[in-house]
Amino acid sequence: MNERECAGGEALPPVLFYWRTKTADSFDERARSEVASFVAGISATMPEWRAAIRGDAAAAVGLVIGRRIPERIVVRVDLSMTVLLACAFFDPAAALVLSHTIARMPIEPRERARLSASWSMHRIWLGSRRAGAKKTPLRRKGGAS
Repeated sequence: MNERECAGGEALPPVLFYWRTKTADSFDERARSEVASFVAGISATMPEWRAAIRGDAAAAVGLVIGRRIPERIVVRVDLSMTVLLACAFFDPAAALVLSHTIARMPIEPRERARLSASWSMHRIWLGSRRAGAKKTPLRRKGGAS
């Protein structure tokens, strides 16, 4: 059995490996939609998992942060990182945690650095978009400036 198979020998869906194989800027709308659809199809009973699956970025961060970094990547790691990935597309905190967690994972060092840097840059980009939105002046009613 290799890391891309489950215990029964079945191949795992490729979307589970995106967090550790694709840079932030390589996700087009189709790939983001594929991740979102996969995550939406995850069934969970634990409240924190259910919240994360629904898109609660803080809950997704909670699935990952503070956990011991594994010696090898198993399905549970791929699942939690994929749920975090789905939130990292739109949430700067999730992107930051994704970047920092990838930087510590047992992935080939150059690939790990490349992936981590891409999510760090994505976090900066998301933050700049939010900052720009906050600076937009509000329109007053009645046409007065």
